This record gives sequence, C-alpha cells and structure tokens, in this order.
Amino acid sequence: MLTYEQIIAGFNRRMLGGVKDRIKFLKPILARLGNPDRRFKIIHIAGTNGKGSTGMMLEQSLQYAGYKVGYFSSPALVDDREQVKINDKLISRQSFADTYQKIASRLPVNITPADITVFEWWTLIMIQYFADQKVDWAVIECGLGGRDDATNIINAPLIAVITHIALDHTRILGPKITNIAYAKAGIIKTGTHQVFLGPWQQKEAIDVIHDYAQSQNVELTLAKEQKIIDGKAAIFFNNALHSVPFSLLGEFQSQNLGTVISVFRYLIQEGFINSWQPLLTMMKTISIPGRMQVIAHHPTVVLDGAHNPDAAHQLYHTLQFYPSNKIIMVLGFLADKNIIEMCKTYQRLTDRLIITTPNHLSRAFPVTELAAILPQAVVAKTPNEGLAKARELANPDDLIIVTGSFYTIKDIEANLNEK
Repeated sequence: MLTYEQIIAGFNRRMLGGVKDRIKFLKPILARLGNPDRRFKIIHIAGTNGKGSTGMMLEQSLQYAGYKVGYFSSPALVDDREQVKINDKLISRQSFADTYQKIASRLPVNITPADITVFEWWTLIMIQYFADQKVDWAVIECGLGGRDDATNIINAPLIAVITHIALDHTRILGPKITNIAYAKAGIIKTGTHQVFLGPWQQKEAIDVIHDYAQSQNVELTLAKEQKIIDGKAAIFFNNALHSVPFSLLGEFQSQNLGTVISVFRYLIQEGFINSWQPLLTMMKTISIPGRMQVIAHHPTVVLDGAHNPDAAHQLYHTLQFYPSNKIIMVLGFLADKNIIEMCKTYQRLTDRLIITTPNHLSRAFPVTELAAILPQAVVAKTPNEGLAKARELANPDDLIIVTGSFYTIKDIEANLNEK
C-alpha cells in the first residue's frame, strides 16, 4: 500500500478550481462511496475574505458545545494535514493513506486516481474521513468561489455562510462583484435550512445572494457587524447586554464575529445548542495562525495572510490604529493577484519595505519582478530572510508586519513550530 508521502508526491497538481464540469465529474465518486457527506451536519462557508476566521470560530464554538467537529480549511501553513482536522487533531498519515485507498478502490471505471486533482483529493478524503470518524458537524470552507469549488459536491448543507465578498480570482470567477457573488451563492441549495451573509456587503452582492437564496427556497439572514472596543464585544443575550472579552486582533474581525454570533443565535433557536457559554469561551480563547498573529515583541512582529486588495485595505485600516513608532513590512505575493493595487495600499502605510518571494513554486510572483514595482524596497530571497532584515532595521517600539499571501508567512510559521 502507498504511504502518505508517496500519495502526496503523486497527486495531480493542476489547478482546476472554478472549472464548471468538475462537480459533475466528482459527484459519481461520492455516490460510489455511498454519499458519506449525508452522515453529518454541515456548515458550508464561502467568501472572498473572512472564511478562515469565521470557520474556526464556528468550529471552536461547536466543540465547546460538546460536539465532535470536523474542520476543512486551506491553505495549510506548515503541514498539509492541517486542512483536515477533528476536534483540533490533524488527520494522521495512516488515516489519510487508508482513506485514500478506500476511495481509490471504489472509483468509477472511467476515472483513475491521476484524473483527480490535489484539492479534489483532499476534499474527497475529508468527506470520507469525517463520515468514518462519525463527526456530528463538519465546518467546510470553500477553496475558490463556491458554485464550482470541489467542496460543493456535498449535499445541501444545513447552514450556508457567505463572508465578505470582494474582487478576487477575477480571471476565474469574473470581473464584477455580481460575478463573484453569483459564484459564492452556488453553495446555497434547496434543502439548506438557512444562509447567513456577512456584514458590509455591496448592494449588488446582497441582491444576487438574496435572489439566489429565494430561488432555492432558503431563508437569508443578513448578519450585523459586532462592535469591538478595547478587546471586548457587547453582546445581547438572555435579556441582557454583556461585555465579553474577545482575543482576536484586527478591525475586520468585527465583521466575522458578527456573522458567527448570528449563526450561533440560530443554533440556539433551533435547539442545536442550549447555552451561550460555548460562544463566550471561544471568544476568550480563540487564536488563529496567520491572521493578525503576534509572534514576538520588542519589536512587535505580526503575521497576516492578507492576499487581495480588499484584505489589504482592511489590514491598512487596522494598522492605522496600531501603536508603534514606525511600520516595516515584509511583502510577498502570488502572481495571480492584483499586486499593483495591494502595493499602492501598503505604500501609504509603511515606513520601510522588504520584498520577497512566497513559498509557492508555481504561483509565486518573483521578487525580481516585484522590485520593478517597488524599487525602493530591500530585497530578500526568502520570507525568513526578509523577517531577519526587518528585525535589523527595527527599533524596539516599531511594528514589523509580514503579509501579502499566506504562502509568504508559511516558512515563518514552520520555523515557529520547530522551536
């Protein structure tokens, strides 16, 4: 039998996210497996920004409510197995190999393992593994888009969540906000109990989601932003207003928390959860790698995977209120992003720039080309070298932020885990 390492090395690395016929291609595989996605309750999450924070907050809240919870997210920061977790525990290499073998042995006669791409394999393995392990809930994040994303092979999820919608992956999803919204709306299916739409959406996006939900006979809830002041959120429940500590940094988390509270309120109303305590515990304890993650002080070093213009804009507004002498940024981008727009945003904020190449062989934007856009920047070969250069330039009261892509912070996260 193939080992985990051999399976990973042999995966088809084509990027087919958003290709319209892939759901039709994958559905028969799920049927041959006996539709394992129907053995647990699903919260399916799409959105341009905020999927990771929203997904992890919901997953943690369900855990604190006593459920066995599967969580599927991407990209992984250090270990690919981070994409598939049950109650915070990564899928083991042996379980991955066993699940792969189970699926491979039941493929339709016209499909070979090599026909299935790497993300599609992770999706299939996740669904089968969650079923085999008898999870109560699965929180599943889309990889790209929604309608044509591999995760959309699932049956109608109990709950669909769509976080902030903005322009990204426009070459695949389309050039307008309505195109993006339509792609995200594809996770709403007849049989879904409720769809939640995150706050601060453009009217065109709201209209698309509303109309699509209506066409599928699914009720839509528009979530409201949750104000966070001095690390506390004021939440109304049990007929009283409560001031609750919230551990996540970043102005954008006010939107994500608002969405989570809206979903949680629904779960209580429907009898899935009987107390607000799981949410309160989550808010105090939640920590999300790669999202306004403070890894050092004097100088303060923050990792944030802002990877498109909207995320860059949100990070810009967050850092305007961050106490520091000067800001030094380490930047690295993927080539399929709107790099010019992100560079404009960051140049307005930073005092010193260091540029590098992210840890992604096929999609990374080379630092040599980025230097032509940002000729004033210091060049570093790797993100870790960029961080080292930033520390050399920084005073104890300065702020260093590493951003531009999750792949830019990947090597730094790996070093943290080795220490």
